Amino acid sequence: MRLSALSLALAGALCLTGCSNVIALNPFVTDKQATLDAGLPGIWTDSEDKDLYTVRQSGSGYDIRFTNENGENVGFKALLLVSGDMKLLDVISTDDNAFLLQVHTPIRVWTDGPTLRMAFLDSDWLKDQAAKQLASAPTDDRTLITAPGDAVRDFFMKAGSDAKAYKNVTTLRKLQ
Repeated sequence: MRLSALSLALAGALCLTGCSNVIALNPFVTDKQATLDAGLPGIWTDSEDKDLYTVRQSGSGYDIRFTNENGENVGFKALLLVSGDMKLLDVISTDDNAFLLQVHTPIRVWTDGPTLRMAFLDSDWLKDQAAKQLASAPTDDRTLITAPGDAVRDFFMKAGSDAKAYKNVTTLRKLQ
């Protein structure tokens, strides 16, 4: 009975998460490890002014609100981990839905004044590395990493610094 409930929860997590196909069950950045970057807060838009990202500092992390061109809003919380020139956000949805399992999405960010670049760590190469190095549950095109948070953090900080870890980099410009 417990195995089927866990399988159902994992399947739900994989189906209901957003943009990334590599996600983690456990947080990989803690409040104590989190750092702040003065360049992250603000209102950001994509090159076509279709999507809007509002980033506000909240305690040791950030509240993020994403609004698309259709006016749909999605909220997130994020903690930032910095090591050398590697900046990694641990992002979770703030959707309050009892049927949603909150999973952690790794997003690499680069801040440079009026420019913010971001990339989901979700390449096929990264999925293969995660399957080889960490406890995970691969299914179709997604991989849910089930390993403890410290192992996930170490993995993302090492593998995530490789350009093979991400496919697309989105460049945003600061409005405010």
